[in-house]
Amino acid sequence: MAREKNLKKITLSDLSELASMLKDFWTTQLVNASDDDILEDIRRMLSPKCFGYLIMYGTRIAGFVFVNEKYGYINNIEYLFIKKEYRNKGLASFALEKIKNIVLENNNARVQIEVSPNNIGALKLYHKLGFTSIDTISLSTSLVGETEKLKFQKLEFFVNPKDSFKKSDR
Repeated sequence: MAREKNLKKITLSDLSELASMLKDFWTTQLVNASDDDILEDIRRMLSPKCFGYLIMYGTRIAGFVFVNEKYGYINNIEYLFIKKEYRNKGLASFALEKIKNIVLENNNARVQIEVSPNNIGALKLYHKLGFTSIDTISLSTSLVGETEKLKFQKLEFFVNPKDSFKKSDR
């Protein structure tokens, strides 16, 4: 039996669950976010130029998506997170398609998302849904771990994952 997928506007009663998911999101990015960091994320999500939704799977909260309007014409999907137990059920695709529709309904013609180059699964999904690389690349380095080269499409990236990064996650 297929479960219904839905987006639910984030409300005050959802903030505790959202804070927990934000912690999990940052852990997947190899960042140990403090409570102050999480509160700052939530503060930004509540700003008038932003909108966020819980991603629902039946009656259960399966993740969240958060969009920040930039420059009045670009909507930047800042966070897209699906809890581990709900992954590979089409929820990220569902949420992205819904967000694209919401952006269009608000007379906005562009949406973008950032992704770590070592997140091959997300890169494949975003390309499948019509996202293409734009003309900027953000670079950073980690001061621990060994640098390795990853390839996706015709691009090569050098990443320097922390020791806790598992190669089998790619």
